[in-house]
Amino acid sequence: MISGAGVDHGAFLAVPALIERQVDLTGDRPAVTHGERTLSYRELDGLANGLAAHLAGAGVRRGDVVPVLLPDGLDFAVACLALMKLGAAFVPLDPEWPAATLDATLAVLAPRLVVDRTVSYESTLDRPGVPLGPEDLIYGIFTSGSTGTPRCALNTHRGLVNRFAFMTRYFAATGAEVVLQNSRHTVDSSVWQLFWPLTVGARSVIPVRTGYVDLEHTVATIHRHRVTLTDFVPSLLGALVGLADTDPGALARLGSLTELVVGGEEIVAPVVHRLCELLPGLRITNGYGPTEASIGMAFHPVTPADGDAVPLGRPIDNCYAVVLGPDDRPLPVGEVGEIVIGGACLGLGYLGDPVRTAEAFVPNPFPAIPGRHLYRTGDLGRLDTEGRLFFHGRRDFQVKIGGVRIELGEIAAAAERCPGVRQARVLLAPTRPPALAVFVAATGLDDSTLGAHLRSELPRDRRPRYRFVLPELPLTDGGKVDRARLRLLLDAQLSADEALLAAEVTGARPGVTAADRILGVFRRVLLRPDLGPDDDFFDAGGDSLAALRVIADLRATTPRADLDGYGAPLPGGAPSPVAPTPGEAPAPAAGAPTSGATRPVGVADLFAAPTATRLAGRLAPPVADEHELMELDSALPAGLDAAAPGPVDPPTDVLVTGATGFVGSRIVYELLAGTSARVHVLCRAADEEHAARRVAGVLQTQGLWRPGFADRLRGHAGDLAAPGLGLSGRGWDRLAVGCDAIVHSGAMVNFLFDYLTHRPANVLGTRELLRLALTGRPKALHHVSTLGVLEDEAAGRSEPLAESTDAASAARPGSGYSRSKWVAERCLTEARHKGAHVTIYRLGEVMAATDTGHPNGRAATELLLAAVARLGVAPDVALRTDWTPADHAARAVVAGLFDPRVWGRNLHVFHPDSVDLVERSGLAARRVPVPEFVELLRADPACRLLAGLLDRKPLHELVIDNPRLFRREHGARLDLQKEER
Repeated sequence: MISGAGVDHGAFLAVPALIERQVDLTGDRPAVTHGERTLSYRELDGLANGLAAHLAGAGVRRGDVVPVLLPDGLDFAVACLALMKLGAAFVPLDPEWPAATLDATLAVLAPRLVVDRTVSYESTLDRPGVPLGPEDLIYGIFTSGSTGTPRCALNTHRGLVNRFAFMTRYFAATGAEVVLQNSRHTVDSSVWQLFWPLTVGARSVIPVRTGYVDLEHTVATIHRHRVTLTDFVPSLLGALVGLADTDPGALARLGSLTELVVGGEEIVAPVVHRLCELLPGLRITNGYGPTEASIGMAFHPVTPADGDAVPLGRPIDNCYAVVLGPDDRPLPVGEVGEIVIGGACLGLGYLGDPVRTAEAFVPNPFPAIPGRHLYRTGDLGRLDTEGRLFFHGRRDFQVKIGGVRIELGEIAAAAERCPGVRQARVLLAPTRPPALAVFVAATGLDDSTLGAHLRSELPRDRRPRYRFVLPELPLTDGGKVDRARLRLLLDAQLSADEALLAAEVTGARPGVTAADRILGVFRRVLLRPDLGPDDDFFDAGGDSLAALRVIADLRATTPRADLDGYGAPLPGGAPSPVAPTPGEAPAPAAGAPTSGATRPVGVADLFAAPTATRLAGRLAPPVADEHELMELDSALPAGLDAAAPGPVDPPTDVLVTGATGFVGSRIVYELLAGTSARVHVLCRAADEEHAARRVAGVLQTQGLWRPGFADRLRGHAGDLAAPGLGLSGRGWDRLAVGCDAIVHSGAMVNFLFDYLTHRPANVLGTRELLRLALTGRPKALHHVSTLGVLEDEAAGRSEPLAESTDAASAARPGSGYSRSKWVAERCLTEARHKGAHVTIYRLGEVMAATDTGHPNGRAATELLLAAVARLGVAPDVALRTDWTPADHAARAVVAGLFDPRVWGRNLHVFHPDSVDLVERSGLAARRVPVPEFVELLRADPACRLLAGLLDRKPLHELVIDNPRLFRREHGARLDLQKEER
């Protein structure tokens, strides 16, 4: 099947002639705005004419390919239009690229001259008058090259004029449009954003670039200029929707938008649908097409009927698509093959590279498609009966990150230019957003040297976040680099990093300062538990999208609900970073005192101060102490006063948090192995499939995975510490209506860190889950807590504490972790009093499972036993506790989940027998006095974490004798039930 159709656009006019027509019609109308300066159509045309005359005098001729080495702005727009008028192709380069990148691109171009500075010329009404035809060159854009040599894709007036004519018809242009050039000028989508509006009498807005993605600045620009149309790549659009979802002011500032094009990489359907819900008057269009084909050649207006499978779209006017099988024959509707395109959109290939041009631009055997050549996109897809394309991945080693097309071979080639590197390979890490990982074979090379080399060779958006220096790269039996084994190394590193981050076992100073909390955010966002307080966030792999996540996380940890985030002081006389909307207070007048006023920390602060230490120095101190904040957090969130009806039947769809954790993974297993329920898991992942795969991988490592489990395991990519659980609006809605029970076993656990550090995941995450439980389908919330919430209260009692003990009436615990669980319990208990169905399981000392022996390496008791085994000595004090195997604890929670008799209660879950920890472990160890034991710990680097714990809590308080301190009542009933199950 071939999709596409021809449309007659009338007599051909090249792009400069189309713009000149508008100059003659509406010369005084604003054409291009940058910052505070706007050029009218007549001013833009005059300046371009003058520069064209100057360039012609310098030797530029029709058909030349001329690099424009200028930043975004009015000079860039004038230079490109001047070259178009001469029939020369402009090629945007970025002055901020590393010298190695610029040298490589200029070597490809071998230009007669470079437009790299403002030259002296006069505006003139005299136009060059160079006759231009459809086949004349108009621009070139560099794409990544697999050999390390960048490729300059050349395009013609035919392709761009056809694209512009289609857009004029598709958007029903009237000249009233205001278009934001939201793409960098080195990306091909910027060409339409800058020049299409000028062909219809509209205005183009070039934002003032700050060197990084600043969403708030983008939103402010849209509001200030009343932008009606712009373009976003999906990864950045997700961040925009997150901002709009949580900030009503930001949402209001987007109200002028009526059209939005999404392109550059695969669309994220839930994000787009959510934005449509937030802005009902906005039409979103999915755009598709390679740089080699005049920006794009397929459009699809997104509708709710698309669901999660949003098409790439139908080919635009005079463009065609066919899906080919391995034999290069068209495939039937619905079958997946390579997308091959043709028609007016096709460019001329790669400058000075006939070999790669011939590989990609192949002879056209189809009479129904005009033109001599077709372009093999390398994309896999299918066509439906309506002629719409659907995307199914790539067939090569090319990826897109943030809308930038990257050949993994280019990154490997850059790494191989590092002295000492013999071989390199690059993989895509399945993080959110995706990141690059480079593996090099080298001897005597350290990671910092490799990192410095890559920073000197590659632009920021192409630098690998993960670096592996190996003696040799693993090989297959056939002698090729074994990418599967590299993938295992990467997955193992990601899993290890996330495991460390979940417990924050990183050796950082106790988390009582702003710098410590910021460092924790840096580590979580970059998945770099080794990051230090003075390490540069961007040198460690951070990019603009990662910076947006950092700012969102920092604002989520603000200690007061009436502040938007950590505050950065507003200097006297500083202009407001965001133009005020009507009704908002204006920025302080010049010289006006600020009285310690603060503004929310923004991306600009992170770029100015990219280490945890430096960023903390820019922030105002918290305005509320920890105790006041805990009281605020214990209250039921606003808007949740009315409880949803409670469940009456056993659950069929259960959401489990913490599903990759020690207890949570066992709960998932017990649900899959012992019930018929479908299990939904929420965890940090690149997408839903990756989330399910992560949980399956944890069960596999424990020997618990069974193939039949896959049919009932559903992954959901999210984050307990993020607003809305890190879910899109559509993802939230799916869980709200698709689940009838929640088992909340996820938590951050670190006995060194304070309440504020634990707050995002353990308190704010719990409050979000409560909101989810009370939304949509009735859901019971089963909250896995700890007996630690009552340990300080129990220590002063002569009798064991009953299960009915309310956390609100108990003494405040000592550790930051226990305090976070204490606050979460208080909030949930208040919700229970108002009718919510909340069951709380307070677990005791959970140890290795009886069937797998898999221990919890993060628990204080396991750290203690590991130290005893390593040193061969144990402290001479009684270390008595319950010893509750993880499988028993998990079965108890699952038993309670299906037993209505215990719903709505507090349940104590622990083994009733008190045992000596060391004796129960079976370790043969000599007993020594506690001071001697502690000194031995301090002397052994492998025991540093336990030594740090003992700096905060005495040894006799590290192990709790739960059977002596607490009673089991209804919780004891679960012992019988879990054996029956």
